[in-house]
Amino acid sequence: METKLILTVALAAAIIVVVLVLVAVIIYQRWRLGDKNAAISKFINENEQLRQKMQRKGIV
Repeated sequence: METKLILTVALAAAIIVVVLVLVAVIIYQRWRLGDKNAAISKFINENEQLRQKMQRKGIV
């Protein structure tokens, strides 16, 4: 009976650790994706501004 209790507690602890690690990975990946999206947005805005400047000067 005692062995069964120990195995149950160990399995529950392992499952909790796995779930916490998965949550941490999801949060980290969302954070990185947000940073990449911000960088891409900044890049697109800079390109649009440069294109507008070129159009004003008659280059394009």
